[in-house]
Amino acid sequence: MASANPPPLKTEAEFEHALSEVERLLEEPHAPETVEDRWFNRLLGRIADFHDEQPPARRNLSLERLRNLEGQLKAFGKRWPDPNHPEGEAHWSPMLGGDLDPGHHQH
Repeated sequence: MASANPPPLKTEAEFEHALSEVERLLEEPHAPETVEDRWFNRLLGRIADFHDEQPPARRNLSLERLRNLEGQLKAFGKRWPDPNHPEGEAHWSPMLGGDLDPGHHQH
């Protein structure tokens, strides 16, 4: 298993590898609060961070695969981890929905 605090994803290949690893981990259920569960959540966070940093054209290329992953997460009662929560236990709204539309912000 990789280090406890993996570095950010820097390349498309690393992004694809992380996606494949998360998909594999979803096929092998793991108990909450285990090393595997923490690693799984870190991978999700790295995927979300990489995706968010890409220009719109690049984000659109992986959107369908991320939507499929999001559907799998929901099926297992999981969501994208909150990057600002110190323990990663809280969750944030899915990054792929309409929540990112600036018109949805309440003033």
